[in-house]
Amino acid sequence: METQWPLVIFTLFVCVTCGLLGSMAIMALRGKGRELQMTGLVCSAVSLVIGGIGAFLHLEHWERIFNGFGHLTSGITQELIGCVALAVVLVLWFVSLRKADEPVPAWLSWATLVVAVGMVAATGHSYLMPARAAWGVALIVFYLANACLLGPIVLWAIAVAKGDAEAEGLAVNLAFFGAAIQLVGDAVYAVSVAMSSMPDHGYYADPTAMTTPPKAVTDLFEVMVFGAAAPMFWSAIVCAVIVLACAIVARKKAAATKTYLVVAAVAALATSLFFRVAVYQLGFSVFMLY
Repeated sequence: METQWPLVIFTLFVCVTCGLLGSMAIMALRGKGRELQMTGLVCSAVSLVIGGIGAFLHLEHWERIFNGFGHLTSGITQELIGCVALAVVLVLWFVSLRKADEPVPAWLSWATLVVAVGMVAATGHSYLMPARAAWGVALIVFYLANACLLGPIVLWAIAVAKGDAEAEGLAVNLAFFGAAIQLVGDAVYAVSVAMSSMPDHGYYADPTAMTTPPKAVTDLFEVMVFGAAAPMFWSAIVCAVIVLACAIVARKKAAATKTYLVVAAVAALATSLFFRVAVYQLGFSVFMLY
């Protein structure tokens, strides 16, 4: 399947938005990161808008999107509901931050986590295709893991820009756990693919006289690990490991955290893009050539 870059952009920035809001919520529950929250809100809003633009760019006739809004089971409808919920959360955070002497309420932090997880899950669910082994439930796991990786990286960058050493340390810890979760999510996806195969029907001159039976010989795991998708898959794994290593070192060497932040940010973006491209390479169509 050809890589749909507008959808890659959409899912990427959805993970950034939800991951950043989730990371901010975790910090708020610990009573930390007050100085980062307004900047984080602005970054989350901008990220959400960029992701929305990516989704619209995928539609050749964007006005047809309204046809899907009448069905709650439509992926577009579920994503719209999630975007509206995120917008409400952003407004509530903004109102809360206007009260300079009061911390963000715990209920708002928990609600933010629920909405963030729900939006990422809804985004992944809208791409599920039971007929394609590469687009199964494990795709949702990957998106959730990717949000856990990207959000803390952005928050880490904000903490460095603000010069908040305490929040920076928390962000590095979140980035460490996010990178570990990303690797686990990648492994879950790989196991899911390993349990599936695609039928190869071969080529026929006469579709009304198929004398050769179809053969299930296409092993998607082999394609992912050794085949066409291997460069993207292994590059994604290596980049995720680099993020994990940078977070580990940054926890011990605070003086060089800016250098490790840059490397971790580039690697986090790279692993997110590489893995998405690999998913599209695995989701190829099965067709018969006459």
